[in-house]
Amino acid sequence: MSTPKVSVVIPTYNRAHLIGETLESVLAQTFGDYEIVVVDDGSTDDTRSVVTRIAPQARYIYQENTGIPEVLNVCLREARGEYIQHLGSDDVLVEDTLARSVALLDAHPDVAMVHGAAWLIDEASERLSISRPGFATGDYIRSGREEIRDLLFSNHIVAPTVMARRQVMLEMGIYDARFGLYEDWNLWTRIAKKHDIAYSHEPLVNYRVHGGPSGSIFHTASAHDIDLYRRMHLDDVLNDPSVRDIYAGVKRRALALHHLVVGKRACETGEMWYARRSAVRAAFSHPSAAAAAARLFARTLAPAPLVNFVRRRREKRTQRPATFGTTSQRAPE
Repeated sequence: MSTPKVSVVIPTYNRAHLIGETLESVLAQTFGDYEIVVVDDGSTDDTRSVVTRIAPQARYIYQENTGIPEVLNVCLREARGEYIQHLGSDDVLVEDTLARSVALLDAHPDVAMVHGAAWLIDEASERLSISRPGFATGDYIRSGREEIRDLLFSNHIVAPTVMARRQVMLEMGIYDARFGLYEDWNLWTRIAKKHDIAYSHEPLVNYRVHGGPSGSIFHTASAHDIDLYRRMHLDDVLNDPSVRDIYAGVKRRALALHHLVVGKRACETGEMWYARRSAVRAAFSHPSAAAAAARLFARTLAPAPLVNFVRRRREKRTQRPATFGTTSQRAPE
């Protein structure tokens, strides 16, 4: 059996109503040398029949539910391609994504991974906006250590835009369950410690945004979990002897932003004491965070109905259809 150039790996769980569109976007690619690997993490719906009907050539692997990140690691172990394209079972590739990413990796052997901008889409596949890193003004190829300087502040890499060299991912130790909610952020950073990274300013994927508890795991995560796993990831970088001296100058700013992110989540979950503590820690971590910390602290003193009203207004704004050319930075996690 010949080895495909690309393995498109799709972990899934109870997404029978969405995975069909995902598979169709792979089959519509302008680049044809790929395999599809679907790892079903214990679905109880009709996922199997949808995969079999739409993409009978796909390798469908069913397992008892293990959750993230183990299902992601099964995807990587089952992949046979030189390159691995990550894809959520609710996301939709742009038709030339594989062609563009393969061409870039082929042309630049020092680049281990390419990621890119993403269209944000809703449940009805309507485009809402484009997610791009706030610092990016166009395509780039840069050293991984430059990439990490920005990764310290937020996970600006949208996972289903990523195509990476399979051998590099295996050498980096794949996804590490110790980092909980941030296993992908940690893996991208580990890759960047040793390899160059490329970015496409043109969107590579339509990334589906779900509202409510059925959406992102961050919608149900507690402030404590965000604090624990996010700080664990930052410490893994900032205390690494191979790179810590490089980032010593931005350490306090990165920690200040961390406390602001945790505080914002605490406000959303009603843990106002946690939010106030985070605001104080942010202010003391770096002077640049003082104003945001003061706003966060003030928010904890506002009446709950007012806080809920403002949150609902913000949620409505994010659900409006996109205007072409609109950009938005992915929220820090």
